[in-house]
Amino acid sequence: MLSLLQRPGVRQLIKFCLVGLSSFMIDAGLLYWLHFNIGLSVAVAGTLSFLCAVTNGYFWNSRWTFQDRQRDAKKQYPKFLATNVVGWGLNLTIMTSAIVLAMRLGMMHTHRETSEILQIIATGQGKSEFSPFVLLGAKVVATVIVVAWNFTAARLWTFKKTASDGADSE
Repeated sequence: MLSLLQRPGVRQLIKFCLVGLSSFMIDAGLLYWLHFNIGLSVAVAGTLSFLCAVTNGYFWNSRWTFQDRQRDAKKQYPKFLATNVVGWGLNLTIMTSAIVLAMRLGMMHTHRETSEILQIIATGQGKSEFSPFVLLGAKVVATVIVVAWNFTAARLWTFKKTASDGADSE
């Protein structure tokens, strides 16, 4: 087990997950607050919370997780944002699917058609029909799945080792 933890890729994954945990807390906390307290739609609240979380993730990943690699924020941040936009699309799709499934399983305060649930997610109408448990549970499920995409993209593209970083040392 100790030898596994000494591998650079494993250490990076652990650091990435710790940074991701802080970003998740920002994302989920802001999503909850913006939706339930401010009244923004799930889609708008999720987008704003996502942007804050991505910025946190970039800051800490560039300075800690991938600190051994050249840092050029003008090139890396757009790449990080682009890969995370793909992650956000996956996240929103998975969250929406989980919410619809929760509704079908009777875990929500409503029994609506899928098209109506999609409209509620997009517009923010009927937010009282969402259980905070269902919304945050959907966020957790989506996040767990999307972490694999985000880590792979960060390691192989955003923070890719260059020859000047010692690319052949990994």
